[in-house]
Order: sequence, then C-alpha cells, then structure tokens
Amino acid sequence: MRKFASATGWLTLGVVLALALLELVLRFLPVPMGLYRTQRYDEWPLQSYEPKLAYTYSKSWALRNAHRGMTNNYGHIAPFDFHKDSAPVIVLGDSFVEGLMNTYPETLQGRLGTLLGDPQSVYGLGVSGLSISDYLALSRLARDEFKPAAAVLLLSDGDISESVIDQTGHYWFSVRGDGMALNYRPLDNDSVFRALRMRIGDISLYRYLQVNLGLSLPRLSVWPKRKAAAAASGVDERTDARLYPVVDYFLHNLPATLGLPPRCVVFLLDSDRYAIYKPEQASKRIDDPRLRGYFQREATAQGFRVADLDPIFREAYARDQVKFDYWPLDRHWNGAGHDVAATTAYRLLYGTPGESCRPGKRIATQ
Repeated sequence: MRKFASATGWLTLGVVLALALLELVLRFLPVPMGLYRTQRYDEWPLQSYEPKLAYTYSKSWALRNAHRGMTNNYGHIAPFDFHKDSAPVIVLGDSFVEGLMNTYPETLQGRLGTLLGDPQSVYGLGVSGLSISDYLALSRLARDEFKPAAAVLLLSDGDISESVIDQTGHYWFSVRGDGMALNYRPLDNDSVFRALRMRIGDISLYRYLQVNLGLSLPRLSVWPKRKAAAAASGVDERTDARLYPVVDYFLHNLPATLGLPPRCVVFLLDSDRYAIYKPEQASKRIDDPRLRGYFQREATAQGFRVADLDPIFREAYARDQVKFDYWPLDRHWNGAGHDVAATTAYRLLYGTPGESCRPGKRIATQ
C-alpha cells in the first residue's frame, strides 16, 4: 500500500511538473490570449472588448498566422483611438471586420482609410458573431457617439438568418403583433471561467486547447455560437417565413438609425470563395440564395449602394489566380480579399466627383 501511494504521488508530481513546463513553453508562443468582452453591456457592441488590452491571435494547432496587438479606447482592433462626434466612415461587420487575423493596414477599414488619404477617418466596428440585428443596434449607438458621414456594412453568410435567434449577449428580431421588434438580452451573468480569467489572467494551455484545438468545455465559453443556438431551436433558417419581413424592417429603419441617407450606405455581400477556387469545395449556405437576392434587390431599390462581391472575386481570381483568404486553413479574408472589398466600397461611395459622404462632414439624412 505504501509503495502504491508513493508511486501515485510521484506520478502526480510528474504530471503537475509536465503541465507546468508545457504552460511555461506555451507562454512564449503565440497562443490566443488577452481579449475580454466589455462589461459595459448597455454599450455593446459599440464597446467591444475591454479597452487597452494586449492580445495575441493564432490559428490551428501549429499556431499559424500569428498576430499581436492592443485594443483601442472602445475595445476594437485598431492602432488608434476613436473620438466622439468625429464624423468618420464606419465599417460594420463580424469577425471579418474585427480583423484579428490581419494586420490593420490590410483590413477593409485600414485600406479604405488609405484610399481616403486619412487612415484614422475610418472606424472598424467589427465583432465576431454579429448579425443584421446587431448591426441595427450598433448603427444607433454609432450614430449617437460618432455622427458618421458614411457607413459600409459587410454581410457574411448567415447574417440574415441568425438575426432571429434569441441568444444571450446579442440582439435579435421578433414578431410582435403586426410589427417587428428588436430585442436584447444582455450578457449579465458571465461564465465561471471568464471570471477566473479576469482575476488570474489567461492560462496558455487552456487557451491553446480551447481556441487552437477547439476543445472547449461545454458552457465555459463567454457566449455560445449562434449556429449552435439555431440547431437547438429547431428553426429551419433557410425557409423561415420571418426572414423576408426582417429584411424589410432592417432596410426601412437603417437610414434613420444611422442618421444617413441610403446613398451614403454601402452593403458588401460576401461569397463562398472556396467554391470559386474549387467548385467541389462549395459549402452549404446558411442564408438561402433567394433571400440574399431579395436583400440585394430591395436594398438597391431603396437607394443603398450594393455590391455582390462574388462576380468581383471571380473576375479577379480568373485574372490573377490569387486567393482572397487563408485557404485551406481559414475562410477569413486575407489582404487581397480586404483590398477587393475596400476598393469596391470606395468606388460605390466616392466614384463620382463631389463632397457627399466624405468623412469629417455631416450631411442631411434626406
């Protein structure tokens, strides 16, 4: 019995020392660490993460595409602070706009700022997991805070369908009587693990398992994925009859919510770029193509500037044979993809002479 206890003790000590050594080694590697969602829930997603946080990003078990940076005063991924009432061009989107996987100058907002001749005149307001319901709420917050001169909204696959899912920590649309309502359930009860992270800091080994290997323990993440919430709800997002009225409600309310006329608002519709490179790698779409087409037609008819990026990507790929993302590792845009988007947005907003929609200038909403 004494020998067994001694062997067990030595084995336990060995495991503890091995884990400690592994933790020490991982702290010198680009394990994703450092980002905490803001606790100012009434200001989310205008306030994204906690401000002035140093962070590290990487992808996959091999810690590829590593990036380091610091959040700005609004908790967004930008190398400069945002300023109240500054009349910038704002760029709204999900993780594509958030841009953790890119250097700032190669992002949509960074490239657009360069095209405008003033990098700090464009504010990227991107947060992973957002949908058009979140964009509408963010538009109101950004209008009151920044008084934007123009807006660019990037719509990724799922941004329409996921806007009707009731999920803690997000906005969502629901039908009330004969109308539509925008609801919000604040993330007012953080996970146990987030509370520990805030007090003792990140554990590199856990973050490596959680982010790089995708082995998170259930319910320990800050907030669940919307796609998982959709599956649990049993809602068939592709054919849900609520989605067409959602599009109508969103487009009808967006100009006043932003404080901008439709001509100063650009929609960029992303595409399945893997299907461009190899048609057999096409993925099943979350937003039904008919719904996407309806959104594009209605937005164009109402005077918004709209671009389907699919034919633009196809033409550029046929010409240059350059991929627009981190294929086959990651579907997020690389610098080439962001450049296509920024060039398209700039052309739609400023392709004709004049001062309309220029940053630093406020214009009438009609």
